[in-house]
Amino acid sequence: MTGTPSTQWQLAWETHLGPEDHEVVGGLLACSYAPTTTVFAPGHSWAGARPELRVLGWQRRELVAHAGVIRRFLRSPAGPLLVGDVGLVAVHPGHQGGGLGGALMAEVRRALTELAVPHGFLTCGPELRPFYERSGWVALTGTDLCSIGIDHRVEHDRRNGMVLPVLATMDSWPAGPLERNGQEI
Repeated sequence: MTGTPSTQWQLAWETHLGPEDHEVVGGLLACSYAPTTTVFAPGHSWAGARPELRVLGWQRRELVAHAGVIRRFLRSPAGPLLVGDVGLVAVHPGHQGGGLGGALMAEVRRALTELAVPHGFLTCGPELRPFYERSGWVALTGTDLCSIGIDHRVEHDRRNGMVLPVLATMDSWPAGPLERNGQEI
């Protein structure tokens, strides 16, 4: 673990998490997403696809920040795009407003770099775009996205994708519609 004076950061592979870990992560996610969803079942720390890597932020043995990452290919007219698909981004409501979200996104960037992906990718509503843009993410507002939601339904014509240049530049990101042929995290 490394970190700032008050937050210790950990990268945890999914296969290294035990049932107790999933309870702790699931608790944070349920608390953080409570106003919008109740999809986190007891003992589950995922809603759709399970991440392969977790970014965990701890303060005094309390989990206060989390993001999940999975490498996958998106389909584009130019061919397959390898991305680090990011989801389940959460900061405990009692710890918001002090820069922890920005620190979490810096750790996500570090994780994506270690995974050697050209770009990070995530989806979010328009109200969250400014948060991600402050961390270097670029909104794909004019790009259609076909995706499989956490409810297993195929969603067409979404325009909520965001890209983070990691080992490549935005100039290498192709124009045109995208397909995420796997369930979102």
